[in-house]
Amino acid sequence: MANESAAVDEEQEPGTELTTGYGSSPGVATGPVKIIEDIEEADRIDEGDVIVTEMTAPDMVPAMKRSAGIITDEGGMTSHAAIVSRELGVPAIVGCGDATDALTDGQRITLDGEKGTVVVAEPEDDSTDVEEADIDEDREVPTGSAPTTATEVKVNVSIPDAAQRAADTGADGVGLLRLEHILLSTSKTPEKYVADHGEEAFVEEISEEIRKVADAFYPRPVRARTLDAPTDELAELEGGENEPHEHNPMLGYRGIRRSLKEPEMVKLELRAFKRLHDMGYDNVEVMFPLPNDAEDVRRARELMDEVGIDRDKHDWGAMIETPASIRSIDEIIDEGIDFVALGTNDIVQFMLAVDRNNAQVADRFDDFHPTILEAMAEVIEACNEHDVDTTITGQSGSHPDMAKFLVEKGISSLSSNIDAVDEVRRVVARAERKLLLDSARKNLDDVEPNLD
Repeated sequence: MANESAAVDEEQEPGTELTTGYGSSPGVATGPVKIIEDIEEADRIDEGDVIVTEMTAPDMVPAMKRSAGIITDEGGMTSHAAIVSRELGVPAIVGCGDATDALTDGQRITLDGEKGTVVVAEPEDDSTDVEEADIDEDREVPTGSAPTTATEVKVNVSIPDAAQRAADTGADGVGLLRLEHILLSTSKTPEKYVADHGEEAFVEEISEEIRKVADAFYPRPVRARTLDAPTDELAELEGGENEPHEHNPMLGYRGIRRSLKEPEMVKLELRAFKRLHDMGYDNVEVMFPLPNDAEDVRRARELMDEVGIDRDKHDWGAMIETPASIRSIDEIIDEGIDFVALGTNDIVQFMLAVDRNNAQVADRFDDFHPTILEAMAEVIEACNEHDVDTTITGQSGSHPDMAKFLVEKGISSLSSNIDAVDEVRRVVARAERKLLLDSARKNLDDVEPNLD
């Protein structure tokens, strides 16, 4: 248990920097530190506390919802803490390295989720309460003020409880619903859940959680990705003692490679999609993560057929996340997919050899590396030639410069973080207007002047 004496050093003036990390979820928050060393301590988190921990896990989401802010020792911009904090609208800093040592239980701090700084807070008084109320108000998602665009702007969703907040942005649909967050939130590995409750209960659990998102967005499409949880996350759950130990789980037994080795388990996931289709949710679409080639996609398609998913009525697709899948894009398209999603978090990880959960190399994680941009452009061009929809689902899809680049390359849609939907839509609209203007000017230049 963390030390709870928590007497703040009186020599530390307000504003004194205590630690720094990567600002992963914007916003400023002030509150008392609660150091969490074990998931069982998460119930110590009260409304307004700042969670300080080595790394968050799916079991901590309820506590994260109650918190004013989140600080972690480990993780990068695509870690669980970063993704979920952005979705909840909670300011967060990841990859501090020493936060659990540098901060003290009960210490009153202020964190800036954009700058990545943690400082000694001003003394608590009435004016501070007003500032915190203003901060909460700033977390509201702006809606309805952005222009309509030809390029669709979708939104990423990890936890179904955030579905209505995401839908209120007016996004054109969900470009990525991460099934692993639904499964991991049960606190049991899928195998353990099935062993304890049975297959039908497992199917119902998944389908009911997806249904929350499908309801919030209907009739807008919801693309839900089958399980893509690394073994180290599953190992933390009940039943996780059976998970293999891997030195680098992000490059290991996850995504479609695990699904194809455990077909009976992934068929339970697919039965959840079939159940929703039978209930009339024609906006729910299946997406497979981390294929390397057409053979992976073909085998996944055969599993859909086995559970009775009608591919003529319901769109399905694949994530493009590895160098191999980029090189194999034409063959993957030939397998009959309706869409591809560029998973830039993994594209960057695999192409630049940067573990995206390793804070030590987070500064080498570069979405704008020329090879990354070239690879995405190649995929978009190939898909456009075959009338296959393209989107981007990684963190970089929320960056205005990336949005502009992808619109110019002809991407069908972008899927961004909840808090970035309006800004991305404005950037897309400007890029589209510029393309039209440039085209009009070119046409004028091509017209021969008539001097007679």
